[in-house]
Amino acid sequence: MPNQQQQQIPDLGGIITQKDLYQKGKFDYCAWAKTAQIIREKAPNWFFSLEPNSEGEIVWKAPNNTGFMMGYFQNIITGIKLPLFPYAITDFNNRPIVYEKISSNDIQNSQRRHLCACACYSLGFGHELWAQIEIKGLDQPETETNSQLVKGNTRTPKRASPTQAKKVATNIIAAATPLSNDPERKVTEDERSRLKNQVAEFMNTHNDLWGEVKHRFNDEFGYKKDEKVFENVTQLKHYLFLDQKITGIINASR
Repeated sequence: MPNQQQQQIPDLGGIITQKDLYQKGKFDYCAWAKTAQIIREKAPNWFFSLEPNSEGEIVWKAPNNTGFMMGYFQNIITGIKLPLFPYAITDFNNRPIVYEKISSNDIQNSQRRHLCACACYSLGFGHELWAQIEIKGLDQPETETNSQLVKGNTRTPKRASPTQAKKVATNIIAAATPLSNDPERKVTEDERSRLKNQVAEFMNTHNDLWGEVKHRFNDEFGYKKDEKVFENVTQLKHYLFLDQKITGIINASR
């Protein structure tokens, strides 16, 4: 017989449906906001939190000088705290970031992905996605087992509306971009190199939006409409503008 604490820990496996998903490339995803909404509905009082290290920082340092976070779920009513779950802070290519170069934007993006991964580890939410097995359709009964949902490699995911994706990207491009405490400082060579790779990747996956980002950049900083962008990235404010626009669009499309 399971003890009382085990009975109090929610099992959220098998509750995702196709309407909760969108597809990017060959994989299905459930947006972090949708994940948070479902957890609030199906597991009330359970919240995701980050564990600080001994210095009180939420970013931990790994032996190879990259950063990671330690997250967990806790019931704010009963006080039950589930085991810690580590999650690396990575860039847009899923590569760990050197500790000293981790930005607030990197922490924000990794925390949201961390929520989803920890929800799977602790509560079973979205295990179908991580295991790459098919999600049950809306018309399938709740009692159907996961093994019955596997149909070889056949997948029928529901894609996000191109119109909706375009609208979100347009809003991100048009939105004001917060600046750092020292926006006038010169951009470093490491930052320029990272941005160059980021732009190249963005043009491969979102080439239809690069023109809008470029025009918005030139308009924001008073350059000619058709002027090359990268040559004008000389200050931190230029780097932050492009980094936040590109990262925001990529995250919104996942």
